[in-house]
Amino acid sequence: MKKTILCIGTLDTKGPELDYVKQLIDRKRGFRALVMDISSQEKAAFAADITADEVARAAGSTIEAVRALPESGPAAKIMTAGAIKIATDLYRAGKFRGVISIGGGMGSAVASAVMKGLPIGVPKFMLSSQKIVQAGIRNYVGTKDIVVMPSVADIAGLNRLTRGALSTAVGAIIGMVGAAEAEESGKPLVFMTMTGLSTGCGLRVKASLEDRGFEVAIFHAIGVGGQTFEELIKTNSVKGVIELGLNEIGNELFGGLASAGPHRLEAAGEKGIPQIVTPGCIDILNFLAPETLPERYKNSTIAYHNPQATLPRVNAEELRVIGKEVARKLNRASGPVRVLIPLRGFSSLDRVGNIFYDPAADEAFIDSLKSSLNRAITVKEIDAHINDDEFAQAVANEFLDIIEQ
Repeated sequence: MKKTILCIGTLDTKGPELDYVKQLIDRKRGFRALVMDISSQEKAAFAADITADEVARAAGSTIEAVRALPESGPAAKIMTAGAIKIATDLYRAGKFRGVISIGGGMGSAVASAVMKGLPIGVPKFMLSSQKIVQAGIRNYVGTKDIVVMPSVADIAGLNRLTRGALSTAVGAIIGMVGAAEAEESGKPLVFMTMTGLSTGCGLRVKASLEDRGFEVAIFHAIGVGGQTFEELIKTNSVKGVIELGLNEIGNELFGGLASAGPHRLEAAGEKGIPQIVTPGCIDILNFLAPETLPERYKNSTIAYHNPQATLPRVNAEELRVIGKEVARKLNRASGPVRVLIPLRGFSSLDRVGNIFYDPAADEAFIDSLKSSLNRAITVKEIDAHINDDEFAQAVANEFLDIIEQ
């Protein structure tokens, strides 16, 4: 049976280009293109397998009603809803193995919404104009495994540049669909958060748990990492979670650029999954280049981690607020929770002799957290830095103990 690839595009404006993609796929032995037209304005350049009218009807409308709308935004909203429904139903029925899209800003917005509705692991490739690079790729990718390739030249006709980009995109999706499926280890799965400032601890804990037969997946706590972490907890069989990167909480509260939204640190508690929680990296806020730093933080202690990572130190007053918020979330957990606190610093920057070392500020967080937590939640203070071997071993041991109990 041929491996079918869903091809998404606007056949009114990208007809010749999508036809070129279809031909490249169909010529490849063992593959077939399934074209979905998400046009909302003009008639299609060729007959699609899934027409624009079918997409509109799947959203409870018609293509005539869509084309009668005075603005493209509402039209795209209807086409997005219909495209998601059709693609989801087709995937569940086993009708395609991967998806590719070509388009500009509007077409990519519709296609990316379709891709975000598919499970992680389904090959997804988006060839798009430079518009989405300028707009910011995060909104198009979200928490899913979507590969984005800028077309460099606008996708507006077939020429040596666009043919090259389209050929590369087709080669990529064919390679992705044709790749062997990943093997399931069968080992109990553990989710862990960390950042580069708590990597020393995270990698030691990971190695220790893997030696004991666990499989450990790590999520980088920079906003989208935490969102993905929370989302996948809901849809995967996770044995337990370990938090070594809680900086996203402060970012949400105080306007940092690494917020994971208001529901960070909640999914595991809602599912009753055992949690080991530390204040890893809770001493930092995350911004990008120095010019993204708000005026209110100009006088803070600042670490220029790299050209796209400007980190102000969280002060004692802010840490008291964060401590109460962390406690509020942990108090709602329906499963076991244990908190481990490294008394000699919460990140690699927060160590004796380093720029963020501030025991008084850390103590403000500790006092606020402890005074706000339910008494049923165990809190252990360990006389070590978060990246010391002693603390990493304590985290691993505590995890093994809470799992056994």
